[in-house]
Order: sequence, then C-alpha cells, then structure tokens
Amino acid sequence: GLTLHIAKELRHGKMLLDIYRNRTSQTIVAAYSLRGINGAPVSTPLHWEELKILGSPAEFDMQRALKRVLEEGDPWEAMEAYATPLHTLQKPAGARAKKLDPARTRKTPAQLKSYSRKRSFKKTPEPEAVEGVGGGHAFVVHRHHATRLHYDLRLERDGVLKSWALPKGLPPRPGILRLAVSVEDHPLEYVNFDGAIPKGEYGGGMMWKFAQGRYQITKEKEDGFYFRLQSRELNGEYRMHRTKEKEWLLERVDNPQTDWLRKPLDPMLARAATVLPDSDDYLFEVKWDGIRALVSLDEGEVRIHGRNHLDITVQFPELLPAQSFRATSAVFDGEIVCLDAKGKPVFGDVIHRMQQKGEARIARASAGCPAVCYLFDCLYLDGRAVANEPFTRRREWLADAVRKGTAYRISEAMEDGKGLLAAVREMGLEGIMAKQRASEYTPGKRNDSWLKIKTRLTMDCVIIGYTPGKGDRESYFGALHLAEATPRGLKYVGKAGSGFDERALNNVSEELRRLKTTRKPVKDKIDGETLSTWVEPKLICEVQYMTLTPDGTMREPVFLRLRPDLYMEA
Repeated sequence: GLTLHIAKELRHGKMLLDIYRNRTSQTIVAAYSLRGINGAPVSTPLHWEELKILGSPAEFDMQRALKRVLEEGDPWEAMEAYATPLHTLQKPAGARAKKLDPARTRKTPAQLKSYSRKRSFKKTPEPEAVEGVGGGHAFVVHRHHATRLHYDLRLERDGVLKSWALPKGLPPRPGILRLAVSVEDHPLEYVNFDGAIPKGEYGGGMMWKFAQGRYQITKEKEDGFYFRLQSRELNGEYRMHRTKEKEWLLERVDNPQTDWLRKPLDPMLARAATVLPDSDDYLFEVKWDGIRALVSLDEGEVRIHGRNHLDITVQFPELLPAQSFRATSAVFDGEIVCLDAKGKPVFGDVIHRMQQKGEARIARASAGCPAVCYLFDCLYLDGRAVANEPFTRRREWLADAVRKGTAYRISEAMEDGKGLLAAVREMGLEGIMAKQRASEYTPGKRNDSWLKIKTRLTMDCVIIGYTPGKGDRESYFGALHLAEATPRGLKYVGKAGSGFDERALNNVSEELRRLKTTRKPVKDKIDGETLSTWVEPKLICEVQYMTLTPDGTMREPVFLRLRPDLYMEA
C-alpha cells in the first residue's frame, strides 16, 4: 500500500508517495504537461512494455504525444477509476457511522421488497438486501442473458442501486439513443455480482459484470440527468432522459477516444513457434487456412475488412445479415474459409471469392462456393472496448454473441494442445494456435501471448524481383527473389524457383507484369543481381522451406501460393 505520511513511524510498512517535491530540481509533473526545456517534451503515460524500447523521454513531443493518443488511446484514461480518498484527511472529531432510520432518501431491506419478492435466495446466488447507508457513487453494468439478452445499468442513489434494463446495450457514440426501462431497485451488494442465476428463477440466465466503477451526476434536469461513468473498462458521459413513467432514453454525450467501430483496425499477430508451450496457461485452436477478417457490426450494418484494411464486405454476402449476432455493436476477429466436402478449408476457393467483382459474379461465386467465418475473438461489444479483458472472458462473450445456424461459427478452444496438433497433422491442416488464457488483445502487435505452431515451416515473403527464365520457362521467369518485411525494413531471405505448376506460372507472371520495375529494394548483396529484374515490393507469396541459415536465409525454399489478401501498400 501507499501512504502520504512523511514520518517513518507513521508509515507502518507502506510505501511513501512523496507529493512534496516542489523544489526547482524536484517536481511532480501531471500527465500530458509540457516540460520547459528545448523540444518541449510531453509527460506521456506509457505501458510497461513500451519502457523497454523507449530511447529517451524527449521522443514524445507535442506532435507525437497527440498522435499517439488519437491513434492508440490514452493509457491514463481510466486512472480516475483507481482513485481513493487520502487516508491523511482529517475526520471530524467524534464522527461515527450511525444506523439510519427508514426515510425517503434512505433504503432499508423492507424498502427493497420488490427485489426480494421476486427471488428465492436459497436457490439463487444473488445477494440479499441488507442495510445500506448510501452516500456512495458506485455503478455497475451487467450483460444479462435471461429470456432475452439485455444489459442492466445500475447507479447507486439513496442507499440502493437504481436500475434500468437496456435492450440494446450502451450507445457507442453521440447521436444514438437507447431505450432504458426502469426496473426494481437492487441492493448495493449487487454491484459485485457476477454469475449464473438458476434456470426457473426470476431473471434466470448468465449475468456478466460488464463494467464497474464510480460515477458522478454532472447535471440535473427536470426530465432526467447527465452522468459520467469512470472505470477501468468504461469512461464516458451520458444523458438519461425520461419519456414515460418507466421508459427513458440513454444517449452518450462525449465522443469515445477510439472509434473501434469505424476506425480501421489491425488484427493481433502471433509469433511463430516450433513446439507447443509447456504451460497450462494456454488454450489451443485450429489455425484456419483462409482470409483473416475483422467483422464490425454497427447499428445493424456489417462491415468486413481483411489484412491491410482491405474492404471485402460485398464479396461475402452470406456474412452480412446482422441477425447472425446477439449484439447491436461489436467487432470480431476471425478467418473466412471455404470448405470442401470433408470440411477442410480450400485456400484457392476463398481467394477466388475475394477477387470477384460485380453483383452477378459475386452471387454466382457465393452460390457455388459458400464461405463460413470462424470467429475466435471479440474486441468491442455493445458500447465498450473489451480488448483489455482476459482472453477467456472475451471468448465467453463471443460465444454468447454469435447465433447458431448462421455462416458464423465459433473456433473451438481446447486444453489438449498435443492431441489437437496430432489431429491437425493427420488431417493435413495448416497448424494450431496457442493463446494465453489471461492475455489481452493488442491490435497490430505480435507477442508471445499468441503462438502459431505450423505442421510445416512456411514464411510469407515479399516478392522483390525475379531471374530470367530458361528453356520451357523462358516466357515466364526463373526464380523469385524474396524478402521478409521486418520493423527495420525488407531483409533478403533467398529465391524460390520450384513449386510452380502451369497455373501458378501464369498467375505469378501476370501479377509481376502489373508491377513497376525499380532499383533493388534491399541492401543485401545477391548473386546474379545484375541479370535480375527488380519490382516494387507489393506482391506477397507463401513459401515452404526446410530450415533457416544462421543469417536468416531459407534452405530449399518452395513456392506454395500467392497471398493477394496480404498485398502490401506502397
């Protein structure tokens, strides 16, 4: 714990938080304040992992700090939810907690009869009503899958939790109104409730704690009030407007820092691994051989984006019905695949689907080669980002949000990684994914929270050039020069001249002719480079290899296929 007491004898084993550093060389600087030195660096909150790669605090000037918040959000945003009263504040002499008599502004168990009458506390784990003295500012939002899925907003007022049922969840941004139906008051203990209400009991079904923290009334109105929610999960200002006796309209007043529904997002990436992690912290899934897709649901409209923000919505009409989901707004991560008669994904078919244009051609392709989307993660749900929740909790919400019998399926997570990998090898599938149970979703980043274990060694390579063809390949090319895209730029990894059938030769040659020729895109010295043709590094292919040399070059590379879904922008 922390203490503000300077005297050592008053700290009692707590760590001193020194707020008295007010000399010239000893200053506490508030978040996002400017330093009065050259370059005007900004006091910028960082995540712990960012400290490892930070060269100097001067890197965050006014432009970069602002850009970072706009693009990645504010790590400091929820800090107010962690605030607690200072223990050094003096209490009035003789102040004691006293038991309050029933009154209009104070609720006792007797005044929560409506809540208690509807529940059998011997059967339900919900809390019984006890004496509450009020005066706090707690709130909780529950995702409640009873007979119908809805959300419950509960605000502490007058010693109870005033409660509203929200059939469509919280509004994601200003201008969207949500119906809020006033229901019976709940006891304050309900702010911590999370669990399943037994079937047959009132409200029977799963109730998840969706957000919990503190709130404050910012403005009182004759027909309602404005209030701000502050929590680790949710921060925003809302207006509650009464329209009838029990019916209200809920509207968000401020704009969220990050527009998860309409801003292009990058999917989280996985590190390559050759063996299964030796830990019980991981769950395992099939690595589906298809097109990576981020699916957004926003007020009844479904949009689908592949890697590099490629919009592929119209190419997959079977994935567009919003009725596929038990949600009003959401962002899901998944893989679009086309399956053969045995249920195995056929990569060429889904790429063919992605490349179709024109309503008639898209309809024919959809009828002849239907696609399904295996969803494996949830980033945003009904009014708030959930990417920072543990992977296991995100999967619970994902499973609850997807209706059965649609073109969307849940990618099953299993505990037996060895058994799954053996089954995948036997079926000839690409591999499996290992994901840490408690891990967060980090868009566009790659770390050990997600590992991919393939049944064969492959690499997605950028085609940077080709050698001239000879013999029966004189009109095509000899071998492809390949590079790997790294944070420091392109790194040469070898050339592939095998693995091409006639169809692949034609397809690759056609794509190469569309690219502009250029100077050699890498600094590495390459054998025969003067005889090679170099092209702009946009086209990506997948290559299989035996091993890597110590300098990272592929041994025995074999071309597998083009990856038009990973096309690089200049």
